[in-house]
Amino acid sequence: QVLKHLRHLNFTNNMGEQVDFDEFGDLVGNYSIINWHLSPEDGSVVFEEVGHYNVYAKKGERLFINENKILWGGFSKEVPFSNCSRDCLPGTRKGIIEGEPTCCFECVDCPDGEYSDETDASACDKCPEDYWSNENHTSCIPKQIEFLAWTEPFGIALTLFAVLGIFLTSFVLGVFTKFRNTPIVKATNRELSYLLLFSLLCCFSSSLFFIGEPQNWTCRLRQPAFGISFVLCISCILVKTNRVLLVFEAKIPTSLHRKWWGLNLQFLLVFLCTFVQIVICVIWLYTAPPSSYRNHELEDEIIFITCHEGSLMALGFLIGYTCLLAAICFFFAFKSRKLPENFNEAKFITFSMLIFFIVWISFIPAYASTYGKFVSAVEVIAILAASFGLLACIFFNKVYIILFKPSRNTIEEVRCSTAAHAFKVAARATLRRSNVSRKRSNSLGGSTGSTPSSSISSKSNHEDPFPLPASAERQRQQQRGCKQKVSFGSGTVTLSLSFEEPQKNAMASRNAKRRNSLEAQNSDDSLMRHRALLPLQ
Repeated sequence: QVLKHLRHLNFTNNMGEQVDFDEFGDLVGNYSIINWHLSPEDGSVVFEEVGHYNVYAKKGERLFINENKILWGGFSKEVPFSNCSRDCLPGTRKGIIEGEPTCCFECVDCPDGEYSDETDASACDKCPEDYWSNENHTSCIPKQIEFLAWTEPFGIALTLFAVLGIFLTSFVLGVFTKFRNTPIVKATNRELSYLLLFSLLCCFSSSLFFIGEPQNWTCRLRQPAFGISFVLCISCILVKTNRVLLVFEAKIPTSLHRKWWGLNLQFLLVFLCTFVQIVICVIWLYTAPPSSYRNHELEDEIIFITCHEGSLMALGFLIGYTCLLAAICFFFAFKSRKLPENFNEAKFITFSMLIFFIVWISFIPAYASTYGKFVSAVEVIAILAASFGLLACIFFNKVYIILFKPSRNTIEEVRCSTAAHAFKVAARATLRRSNVSRKRSNSLGGSTGSTPSSSISSKSNHEDPFPLPASAERQRQQQRGCKQKVSFGSGTVTLSLSFEEPQKNAMASRNAKRRNSLEAQNSDDSLMRHRALLPLQ
């Protein structure tokens, strides 16, 4: 109310001076700035003019102060500190002291993630989401971004191992292609071996999708690529092992058997096993597709760029189905452990499946306990370890034989081991029948017979009427290239066995060794089915 009247007020004071007020209610006039000094003579107060204020002067020139004339406290030129607290520097804020006036405060450092860039700030400001406070909390700097980069040492090492796996797989594929007409390549199912090597190439290549800055398309591609590649690989091993097992355990083949166990059916089974994994991946990508994710919660100063899998259940189904096929493959490999050496990959496949299980069982707790870029690194290590295990266990032995042991890569070697297996099966059947006959004879009156001591655990009651000399027998075996005592005749497969006659009385000074021949005629089903089903083309 007073201000309203001051805006229109003007008068003449007692000294005859005109007093006016401007539109803001300020007094229009000139002022002298007086500084109180203490007289050095008697200590009295002396008024010293140190400046003036001219309201009629130009803006910027209205106030004039001669600071050299100013004395503080009557005699000092130093400006006294008139607050009860010092000024708070940038990076701090004013904190209230209980029981003290508001002009008294303490300086408190700004917390991490907040800053202040002015003096005596009453509060600290928060940094933006992608920024973090510097060491002095005076400003914000961009957060450090971390992912499994191509340029860091760990990423380079994993990339080199993946490239090494691709190179070794390509080398094995080239060897198999060059020697595709050799017996050992044919005996291991040439076409499925090509497909298996292609799937291993895909396995090694899929690990590269886990390296580099995650993008939406890489996140959606890497898990399906890894899952489908491994299922394709294990499906090939499963079908190949199961086929050889069924061939050697089947009865006499018919046209129906050959029709249903041809290449078309094998590739169909591989496709069906892989198609299930493809369906799992399609459902996953349709319902909860993975995406790139900037994680700010793990560490305050670091942004971890990772892939959000969308559905951990879908990832579990993907890995679980792969492990299920691996378990079935392990079962068939274990069953086929007694097949002929040239066809018997059982011990190598079994070992590779053991490596596979160890890797992926170890992967689960490692995946759950790591975070950030190490999640991708753990999965890359698991993929590479499992892929190298499959490649080394299944193919390195064959490549070694093809390149450095060509004498073992012959028709005679393959036929020899196959015939030995056929005789083992027939001898076991003969032994079982002999044991049954012996038990029946013993129950009727008892009888004695010869005890076999041969490497195939077989027995025969028919003595060879025309034994060959030992030197001639060894020469014939060497010409055949067979380590087993196996020879081939026209329409007849003969296995030489040695028998040891038990001591019947005290007059025998040593064990007599005799050799019998066990002849398997073409009419014998137990031998015909193995000879007819030799998987040689």
